[in-house]
Amino acid sequence: CVIDRPTGNGVDRYNQNQYDKTRVGSNVRCRLIEKDIRMLDEKSAEYTWVQVTLLILPSNAIVQVKDEVSLDGVKYLVKKPLERKRANALHHVSVVVEALNV
Repeated sequence: CVIDRPTGNGVDRYNQNQYDKTRVGSNVRCRLIEKDIRMLDEKSAEYTWVQVTLLILPSNAIVQVKDEVSLDGVKYLVKKPLERKRANALHHVSVVVEALNV
């Protein structure tokens, strides 16, 4: 995997934010899986099952929301990190991703 992070670069002539990409990591081991997770629906206050795409990275990888991860020619946008709940979660970091150019 290659991890790129957008960094602010001021504004353009239309007063829109401009971003440059800074390479945070290259040749990072990663694995892409699809998994069903339980999410709370705030409107109905009930849990629903949703299928998401997860990216699993080593525990020393630093990934933030809005980072772009390239894997096998496909770019993914990091949407949300998953909480670490048990001791086995210290082995890796899981983040929910969305494909950008499929």
